Amino acid sequence: MKLPKLSLFCSLALLAGLAPARAAQDNLPALFGSRITAAPHFAAPIATGDFAGDSLPDRVYFVKIAPASPTATLAPDVIVNDKTFGTAPLGKWGEDLALAIVQGNGKVKTLLTGYEGEDTNDFFSDPMWHEAKPPVHLAKRGSKIFVTFRRQNKAIRNDVLVIETEAGIDTALYWTGKGYAWFQPDEEP
Repeated sequence: MKLPKLSLFCSLALLAGLAPARAAQDNLPALFGSRITAAPHFAAPIATGDFAGDSLPDRVYFVKIAPASPTATLAPDVIVNDKTFGTAPLGKWGEDLALAIVQGNGKVKTLLTGYEGEDTNDFFSDPMWHEAKPPVHLAKRGSKIFVTFRRQNKAIRNDVLVIETEAGIDTALYWTGKGYAWFQPDEEP
C-alpha cells in the first residue's frame, strides 16, 4: 500500500518539475519609466521567448502608456518604436495599449506603439486586442510556423511573436539585431 502512494507522489513531483515555470514579472515602471504600467488584465508577460538569440529570456507585456507630464516620464534608455504598428510619433500622448519587450537582462527595453495621431483610432484600438485571449503567441525557432516565416523572410533567425490579423493571416514580430520589425507575408487567409 505504501509503494503505490510513493509512486503516485513521485509521479506528481516529476510532472510538477516538467511544467513550464511562469515567467517572473518585471517591475515595468522601474524599467520603462513612470508613464508605463501593465495593461489591465495582462500583468504577467503575454509571451517569453528568445527573440535576440542570446539564450536569455525576452519578455513581452501589454502596457498602458500615460501621457507625459512632469511626474510621468519614460526612462531615458527606452527605445520607442512608433513606426512598426503606428504612423505618428508617440511624443507626449498616452496609449491605452502597447507592447513592451524586455530583452534578457533588461538592458534593451522597447515600446512598440500603434499611435496614429491625436483623436484617431490606433493599431491596438481594434476590439480583438481587448479580448481575454489576445491575438498573439510565440513561435519558437524551429517550429512549423517559424520555418514558414523563415522561408519567406531570411532576416528572421530567432523566436518570433506571431500576431494574428482579423483577416486570418499570421504575421511575425522579430528582432533584426538592431530593433523590431513586423513581417506581413503575402498570402491568403
